[in-house]
Amino acid sequence: MIMPRGLSRRSLLRLLAAAATAPVMPVAAGTQPARALNVVVIGAGLAGLGAARALADAGHRVTVLEARARTGGRLHTVTFRGVRLDMGGAWIHGPEGNPLTPLADQAGIRRMPTYDARSVMADADGRRLTEAETGAIFDTVGQLIAHESPFAWRGARDVSLAEAVTLLDPTTRATPYERRVSAWLASYVAGYAGGDAAEVSAQGWFGGEGEIPEENHLLAQGYNAVTDLLARGLDIRLRQMVRSVRLAGDGVVVATAEEAHFADRVVVTLPLGVLKRGDVAFDPPLPAAHQGAIARIGNGLLNKIVLAFPRGFWPAETHYLRSLSDQPDNAAPEIVSLQPHLGAPVLVALVGGSAARRIEMLPDAAQADLVMGALRRMFGNGIPRPVETRVTRWSRDVFARGSYSFLPVGASLQDHAALSRPIAGRIFFAGEAATTDAPSYAHGALLGGRRAAAEVAASAG
Repeated sequence: MIMPRGLSRRSLLRLLAAAATAPVMPVAAGTQPARALNVVVIGAGLAGLGAARALADAGHRVTVLEARARTGGRLHTVTFRGVRLDMGGAWIHGPEGNPLTPLADQAGIRRMPTYDARSVMADADGRRLTEAETGAIFDTVGQLIAHESPFAWRGARDVSLAEAVTLLDPTTRATPYERRVSAWLASYVAGYAGGDAAEVSAQGWFGGEGEIPEENHLLAQGYNAVTDLLARGLDIRLRQMVRSVRLAGDGVVVATAEEAHFADRVVVTLPLGVLKRGDVAFDPPLPAAHQGAIARIGNGLLNKIVLAFPRGFWPAETHYLRSLSDQPDNAAPEIVSLQPHLGAPVLVALVGGSAARRIEMLPDAAQADLVMGALRRMFGNGIPRPVETRVTRWSRDVFARGSYSFLPVGASLQDHAALSRPIAGRIFFAGEAATTDAPSYAHGALLGGRRAAAEVAASAG
């Protein structure tokens, strides 16, 4: 996410309407459904916990099965150099009207706005870009993500974003500087979408209705303060790897390596990468529409390279450090500074798309050295070495196998809709890929979980 992932190309009005009708936990005590269902929820990420919370508060019997030894899924907060650090999702995007905002406030989390205007941007040799140069780059970014983008693809045939917007193809640029700017813009797309401009659908990219919000909020206590709030009082069973989901009689059987769970309904919140790998068997097999959607939706990747320093050497109030590069894989297109928010000299480099996949194959120290090279070009060779580093490898995480979904060429929002449809009135789907309300976003996962819970409740008759 070269810029914080906002509500671009998503319907803000639809989000506001969904947030207005969705309850903030908990529902009033004593509420009982006409028929209490026995429900298994697979996955204790935001979608699974959102579904389980809504169902349990409505009086249904809920068991959450989570393969990891922790809750949160791709929201993973760790303690790093005395601060809480999100190694997965980190922002509430567009906090006004976002259903995550009241949950964060209820959890007592301090929300920390981040602003692109507070950026330092440098060329590949470390030269600080002029205000005019930086302004021109972000004017282009604004045009790329605008509702009425001048780059919008209007062709009948879907093509990649790189083909539709040649500005994203460095080989079409005339000068070395223009090629570096083009490569940086392409890395912006890769961080935002999780996939490269050469594979992202131009129709999907320009086909939405929303706008990027001005504010995006980091969370001082981390996202797991939200998931912990949702998980409170739920029956969550950790280290339970689900092997199969089988329709049986008028219910469903969910089998782990150790035992079988018999339920009336199941909510499946498996990440798209896990569904693509077929790590969980469905009996009968998933319908063709679901299988087609799983195959067509893209499985994006965003990784983080985190460096802690003995002292800050960059401007104290800077929110982002951004760097152009001559290298094919830029390890530091965007670096987030936690110093103005948490008072900690910690930098978090964000790398997306195929560059992230290649860079994550390197040892931790080699990844840190790539970021340090960019920092030395920006601030000189006298800067201190990091005292601690940490990296993510989300594509190699067997319980995630990626970061978030995107629409490649040939896919559409209808694929998200197809993946979210119930099967036989007993198997329900949720997750950031199985929703049409802000797919790929954390709040989309929460809305999808609540939508699945409502569908389960309605199926009780």
